[in-house]
Amino acid sequence: MSVTKVTGMMQTGTKGGDIPSASTLVIDTDGDYFDITGTTGITAMTVDAGRRFTLQFDGAVTLTHGSSLYLPGATNFTTEANDCLSFIATAANTVRCTGYALKDGGSPVAASAGFTVLGAKVATTSGTNIDISGIPTGVSMVVIGFMGVSCASTINVTVQLGIASGLVSSGYISGSARTRASNYPESWDSTSGFLVATHSSSAGFTWNGSMILTRMDTTGTDAWVSSHSMYMHTYQETYGGGYIADLGGDLSQLRLRCGGHAFDAGHVNVTYL
Repeated sequence: MSVTKVTGMMQTGTKGGDIPSASTLVIDTDGDYFDITGTTGITAMTVDAGRRFTLQFDGAVTLTHGSSLYLPGATNFTTEANDCLSFIATAANTVRCTGYALKDGGSPVAASAGFTVLGAKVATTSGTNIDISGIPTGVSMVVIGFMGVSCASTINVTVQLGIASGLVSSGYISGSARTRASNYPESWDSTSGFLVATHSSSAGFTWNGSMILTRMDTTGTDAWVSSHSMYMHTYQETYGGGYIADLGGDLSQLRLRCGGHAFDAGHVNVTYL
């Protein structure tokens, strides 16, 4: 029976001498784990193919992700004292981080920043249209918050989406229903925008809640879906959803419409992801 020795890929558990940090870090051959001293950023490493090794950092060192230094999440990472990172050299002078044990127990990959508030809330106290711009390219979800929004007349409220070249006023498949204490729900449809609220029986009714817009595709079409749920008045709520199959470009703006009548109360705001 023959025995094949594998040495280049095995760790021996030997601590090598300390290595000063450098833009091109030279991995010594006197061990397989090393303390990295200094604070010079690292962009590459000189090491033989097949080596596995672990680095413990004595301070803040920025490692730069690149074509020969592959880091988790494909992002740069700045260490803290006592952070440990493990690597394998997949080819000569090309290394990939394969594991980590950070002092704070976290990850080299930064957590998502989450939703961003577009800006200050926008008053809906006048005007037949409320326009909101500045939505950055590439967002995947938008939440429109409504607080005390009201129209001066009994009419539907819709939200139109817009791209850089302008607002899109057709192609929507949208519906909304209103519950009432005295009878069955009533519902309406719209093809000119995402329908938020149906006819109210009093101009004093307000809409309080949110509409969620979700991007469905980024390859070939810019499809979006909507859903909403809002409180209108005592024992009355509105809810519904819809879609537009292709917006024709990146979402960058919104318009709230009151069917040609004026808004007269409330605020809206937008958060995005």
